[in-house]
Amino acid sequence: MTSTPSPDRPADAPDQPRADMRCAPAIASEALLKGQSVVTIEHKGVSYRLQETRAGKLILTK
Repeated sequence: MTSTPSPDRPADAPDQPRADMRCAPAIASEALLKGQSVVTIEHKGVSYRLQETRAGKLILTK
């Protein structure tokens, strides 16, 4: 099965990503937000605010 080319994926790109291009496992935003619209994330001693907008987008601010 061949995939359709896109701006992020050239027509000659392999169907499977190379081992060095694989990403870490995804975490669903729902798992982070847990029903809230805003959560604070602590990272290396710095607080970040993750907020879901009314349009369903995410904003991360320091």
